[in-house]
Amino acid sequence: MRKQLLVVFGALLAGGAQAATFLTVAGIGSNMVDGNPGGNPLSNIIQGAGIGFDAAEPHNRIGGVWYTDAPGGFPSDYINVRTGPEHLWFDLGTDVTLTEISCWGYSTGNANGMREFNIRFATDAEGGAIGLGDEAYGSSIVLNPSFVAIQDTLPRQSFSFDPVSARYVQVEATSTFFNQPGAGAGGDRLGIGEIAFEAIPEPSSALLAFLGVALLGRRKR
Repeated sequence: MRKQLLVVFGALLAGGAQAATFLTVAGIGSNMVDGNPGGNPLSNIIQGAGIGFDAAEPHNRIGGVWYTDAPGGFPSDYINVRTGPEHLWFDLGTDVTLTEISCWGYSTGNANGMREFNIRFATDAEGGAIGLGDEAYGSSIVLNPSFVAIQDTLPRQSFSFDPVSARYVQVEATSTFFNQPGAGAGGDRLGIGEIAFEAIPEPSSALLAFLGVALLGRRKR
């Protein structure tokens, strides 16, 4: 009987496997040098599943991009030209459980893409005034993971971290692909394809029913 239950459990898990679902980002802000000559809006970073990237696995990018102006001109390193930290801020609308951030690259033809970055979090109670940027990042949630992206525009790059409950996420870009071997010219701007956050999947009703039956069976023995 136990073996049969394990077989059923495995089948339910396999049947429940599906494409990832992603949280809706309610708002985005930035302190980076905007006004790119292509007119690509900052909102291109949060187009979401079905527009910015394929809703089906493996969630390849299909949408637009965003990039900064080049305050130092060409050639230069955008990060070094700027005097302060380069931030993006994301509002998820309410406190939600987060365990990963997904990124899609900007370009394989130049070095302008975001390479290294770190993230901080703030809760709904730590929000600021209207707009984004003055939230109390790193106050109650001290987690501050850092990641390194690859120079590829197509695949989803998923970076995991310890679970937190937060409404706001701050992404600090700390490097482009400037002077990276084989990255190409550029780095005088900073570009991003897409950023998203995977939702924590809830157990299927079939799986919950199975667990209930299994627990009942254990109690009867």
